[in-house]
Amino acid sequence: MKDRRRAKSLPAYPEQATLFNNLTQSCRKRVQFADSLGLTLASVRHFSTTDDPQIPSKVFSRLQSFPPQQDRELLGDICEKFSASFRLNCLTCAFEQPGESCGFEERVREKRVSLEKVTASHFDICGLVRVFNFGLKKEVYVRYTFNDWLSFVDAQAMLVPGSATEGNAQTEQFGFTLYTPPLIDQSSTIQFAICYKTENGAEYWDNNFGQNYILRC
Repeated sequence: MKDRRRAKSLPAYPEQATLFNNLTQSCRKRVQFADSLGLTLASVRHFSTTDDPQIPSKVFSRLQSFPPQQDRELLGDICEKFSASFRLNCLTCAFEQPGESCGFEERVREKRVSLEKVTASHFDICGLVRVFNFGLKKEVYVRYTFNDWLSFVDAQAMLVPGSATEGNAQTEQFGFTLYTPPLIDQSSTIQFAICYKTENGAEYWDNNFGQNYILRC
C-alpha cells in the first residue's frame, strides 16, 4: 500500500505567507544572561550624606512659588483660627446644673422632663436628661443651634441602661452628645432645649423656663 499523505491546501496569498514566516523567524526572542557574557549580575553604588542631589533650577523656582500667595494667606488664616480654637477655654455653662438643685425630683415630676447635668470640652457637649416614665416607648432628643436659631440640629438621646432603679422607678435617664464646630468663634454661644415624646403622642419640653440652656466660650 502506498503511503497516503494528507493533502495541504496552499495559502490564498503565498507571498504574504512567506513574508510572515520570515518576520516571525527574525522576531524570535533570545535570552542571554549577564554572567554568560562575562558581566556582573549586580552593581552597587554607595551614596554619601554630603552628596547634594542635582535638581534643575526650574524645579527650585516652582517650589519657591508654591503655594501661591493668595492660597498661603488663606491657609495661614485657617491655621490661625484652628490654633486659636485650641487656646480658648472650654465652653462654660451660663446656667446652674439642674441635677444639683434640691428640688430636682419635684421639677421632673412637674415638667415630665428636665436636664440633669452637662459637661463640655473643645469638641463636644455631653449631658444627661431625666424624664418621667410614661410606658415603654418614648423618644428624647436635644434641639441645639450655633447661630441664634437661624438653623438648628436635633440630636437623639439614648436610654441609660439601669437608670430606672427600684428606688426611682418613676423616672429614667437619657444621655446625649452635641458636637461643636472645630473653628468656633470666641464670641459664639450654643443654645439647646430638650424634647420628650411619649408613646401616646404627647410632647414635653425643657427650655430652662423659656431662657434655653446656653453655653459660652
